[in-house]
Amino acid sequence: MSYLFALFSLLLSSSSFAQEFKTYRWEEVRSASPDTIFSISFSKQKRSTLPDSLRLFTSLRKLDLSRNKLEELPEFIGELTNIEELDLSKNNLTIFTLEICKLTSLKILRLERNQLTQLPNCLKYCAELVEIDLWDNPINEFPESLVELKKLKKVDLQGVMYGPTFQRMFKEKLPNVKVLFDPPCSCME
Repeated sequence: MSYLFALFSLLLSSSSFAQEFKTYRWEEVRSASPDTIFSISFSKQKRSTLPDSLRLFTSLRKLDLSRNKLEELPEFIGELTNIEELDLSKNNLTIFTLEICKLTSLKILRLERNQLTQLPNCLKYCAELVEIDLWDNPINEFPESLVELKKLKKVDLQGVMYGPTFQRMFKEKLPNVKVLFDPPCSCME
């Protein structure tokens, strides 16, 4: 009986839901069958646009678009509804792409080091969100709908000075969320 339990445990630990997906570069998957690819990285490719054929990769769970020159995302990004982790860090985004709100499986959203000044109210539709990294974005407008994200555990707002009153009020609205701020500056009151 213990042999069967050990065998079952081994099979369980090697199954697809217990392991990380291999991340491929775009050059490696352009001719692959899209439904067999779960993670793609475009990181550090200095891209200002994304290839239209990326829309075919509807099985994607992780998409790394970090360290590019993206100023906006294509509308089809909202069609990739299986994405659980989206990394848009270190781009040139100034407006939050509303299509991201269609990613209802999204758990981790990395937006650090862009130039976002506000988040949309539709973010509430990303009900699976656990972590949002907004480090070094001059955000001055947060939607009330953030409180509706019941699974949210971490929000990183470091890199921008917020006053002590704002920090206290923000943390009070999200009492079960680890909110990271730089030390407050009384000059911001």
